[in-house]
Amino acid sequence: MSTTIVTAPPSGRNFKTTASLQTKRHTASSVTSGQEGFSDSNEARYWTQKLGLGNSKYDATKARFAHPRALRIPPVRAAVTQQVLFGPLLASKHPPLAVVSGPRVNLYASSSSPGTSSFVRALSQSANKKNRSDTPSYLLEDSPLNHNVEPDRMVQTGGNLALCASFRNDGRLLAVGTDVGEVRVCDVSMRATLTTFRATSFAVRSLQWFRNGQHILAAGDDAVARIWNLSSTNKEKSLLELKGHGDVIRCTALWQQPTKQQQSQLDSTEYKELVVTGSYDHTVRIWNVQNIEEEMEESRCLAVLNHGDPVEAACLLKSDNPDVPVWLLSAGGTTIKVWNPLSGQCMATVATFHRKTITGVVPVLRTNFEEDNQKSKHVSLRILSTGLDGVVQFHSWDPTTGSMKHLYSTKLTESITSVATDKDGDRLVFGTVSGEVIFRMRGPSIVPKKRKLEPRAGTYAFFQRGMNADPNADDYTVANPNKKRKKLKEWDVSIKRFRYGEALDQVLETKHPRSIVGVLEELGKRRALSHALSNRDEESLEPLLSFVIRNIRRPHFTSVLIGVAHKLIDIYGVIAGESDVVDELFKKLKYQIALECADQKALMLLVGQIESLSSPIL
Repeated sequence: MSTTIVTAPPSGRNFKTTASLQTKRHTASSVTSGQEGFSDSNEARYWTQKLGLGNSKYDATKARFAHPRALRIPPVRAAVTQQVLFGPLLASKHPPLAVVSGPRVNLYASSSSPGTSSFVRALSQSANKKNRSDTPSYLLEDSPLNHNVEPDRMVQTGGNLALCASFRNDGRLLAVGTDVGEVRVCDVSMRATLTTFRATSFAVRSLQWFRNGQHILAAGDDAVARIWNLSSTNKEKSLLELKGHGDVIRCTALWQQPTKQQQSQLDSTEYKELVVTGSYDHTVRIWNVQNIEEEMEESRCLAVLNHGDPVEAACLLKSDNPDVPVWLLSAGGTTIKVWNPLSGQCMATVATFHRKTITGVVPVLRTNFEEDNQKSKHVSLRILSTGLDGVVQFHSWDPTTGSMKHLYSTKLTESITSVATDKDGDRLVFGTVSGEVIFRMRGPSIVPKKRKLEPRAGTYAFFQRGMNADPNADDYTVANPNKKRKKLKEWDVSIKRFRYGEALDQVLETKHPRSIVGVLEELGKRRALSHALSNRDEESLEPLLSFVIRNIRRPHFTSVLIGVAHKLIDIYGVIAGESDVVDELFKKLKYQIALECADQKALMLLVGQIESLSSPIL
C-alpha cells in the first residue's frame, strides 16, 4: 500500500537581489566558529589549502597540505560532460576516473602501470615546484588546459550518445546508458561490450549496480525504472519494472542494509533493499525491491515525496538516529530537502545560495587535526552541492537530526553538470557544460620525513648519486659553446620519455615511410611494440592500418610490417565485427597479403624454370 506525502509550497517569494547573492558567502571564511563539534574556525582556508577551491589569500605557506594537484582536461569532442564518477581503488593508488561525454566513456588512471598514464604524469607535474609561479595556477580562473592529458582507455557505445555510467563493486565491469535506451555492460580492461539490454528507445539517464554484482538498476526518459539480470538470456525483457512517475526520471539511488538475524545454529544475512527515483514530475518515489524475482501482491511503491521542483539529484546518507534507518537528500531547483524515506516525513528544507538549478549533491569527508600533543584527528562529513551557476557550496551535516547549515561557497568559471568525489574526500572532479573536466586532488601531507640512508654500493641508486644536483654559485662549469647538438625529432623525444604510443602517432602524421618503419623497428627492439599498438580506437588505428596496407608489399619494409600486422591481428582480432571501418581495413590488408602470396608463388615458379635452364645437361 503506497503512501502519498504532499508538502505545501513555501509561502512568499524567495527573491534575492544580485547584490545580496554576491556577498562574502561565496569567498569569505566559514561560519563554523562557535558551532559545536567543529574545531577549525575557517572552512575556506581548509578547502583552499587542501584542494585549491577558494581565494588566493587563503593559500598560506604554512599549510598542513602541500601544493594541491589540479588539472583541467579539455573535451575530447565538443560535447557536454554528462557524468563524472570514480571507480573502486584497485592496483594503482589512483582510483579510475570515468568521464561520460559524447559517444564514448573516457577512462583515466585506469592503466595497471601508472607510468604509462598521461593523466598520472600530468598530476605529478602539476605538483612540481619548477612548474609553480608566484600565483598558484590552481587558483587562477584562466588556468590553461592540459592538452597533453589523454584517456588511457575509451569505451565505445556504437556511435550512440552516452548519458550515464556506473562501475561494479570489483571495478572490472562498467555499465553505460545511451540515448537510444541501451544499457551496455563493458569490460573495462578489454573495452569489449559483453552484453546489451534494451527494452525501449527512450534515453537511459541513471544507472546503479546492486551489491551482488548481478543486477542493474536503470531509469530514464520513459519514466520507468527497470532492474536487469546480468545473466538473463532475454535482453529485451527486464526482471522488474517500477512504474508510477509521470515524467522523466533523472536520478536514482540504491540502499542495501545488512541485518543479522540469529537462528538456532546459523547466522543468516538478509538485505533490506530500497530504490529511490527522482523525476521531473517534482516527486521522489521510494520502492521496495526486496525479493526481486518474486511477485508481490501489494504495490512496491512505499512513499511518494513531493519535492516541489524537478528533481535533479538524490543522495542517501548513513543515519545515527534509531528512528531513521537512512537519510535521503533530494535536490531540485535551488533547494535541498532532507527526508525520512520510510515515513515520508520532510525533516528539513535548505534554501541554498545557488542562483540556478542544483545538478549534484554528494557527501565529502573533512579531516580536522586537533592541536594537541597526540596530533589526533577528527573526521566530519560535509554535503557538497553544485549548480549550473558554477557555484560550489559546502554544508555541515548532523547524522542524528538531519540538519544542514551553509558553511562555505566558491565559484568556478564553468557551469557544472556533474560532480564526484572519492571515498576519502581527497579528490574532487567537476564536469562542465563546455565538456571540460576540472580535477582537484589533495597534495601530500607535510610531515617530518626520516633521513634517507646512503645507497648501498653496487645498486642503481648508488650510481645515480648527484645526477640531479644543481651547481652552486662558486662551482666551475665546463661547457663547449662550439659544439652543436643535433636536435631530436619529436618522436625521438617521446621515445626517450617512454611515450611509445605518442611517438608512433607523431611519426604517422609525417607520412614518411622510412621514418615510420624506423620507429616501428626501434619499438620492436625495445619490446614496446605491443604497448604502442594497443588501446587504440577507430581514429588512431585507421592511419596505422592504412600505412601497413600501402607498404607491406614493398621489399624494404616487408620484414618489419609483417611482424606489425601479426601484432595488430592478435590485439584487435577479438573486436572483429564491432567497427565497420576497422573491419574494412583488415579486409584490405588480407587482400594485399593475398596478392603478395600470389606474387611469391609466381616468383618461385620462375626461379624453378631458370634453375632448370641453367643447370648443365647430363
